[in-house]
Amino acid sequence: MPIYSFKWSGEELPTEVDLPDEHAAWSEAVMTLGQMLRELDGSFPTEGELEMEVQSGTGATVGWILVKTGKGRPPRGHQN
Repeated sequence: MPIYSFKWSGEELPTEVDLPDEHAAWSEAVMTLGQMLRELDGSFPTEGELEMEVQSGTGATVGWILVKTGKGRPPRGHQN
């Protein structure tokens, strides 16, 4: 099976996992993020950022997830 790496913001080394394909790697990323957010138990900072990048064994980016928080509501159509 191909190896996929998961690199979280703030971590030095990526986590490597054998998975059958990119779809499985993306599903793993989403499930892992959900688990991490549950484990935070309300302690995520009001203004913070958590980012994860999924890469194939060749180093190609499969996708990335960004969770960004801030105070108040962002303007409609906010892109950052």
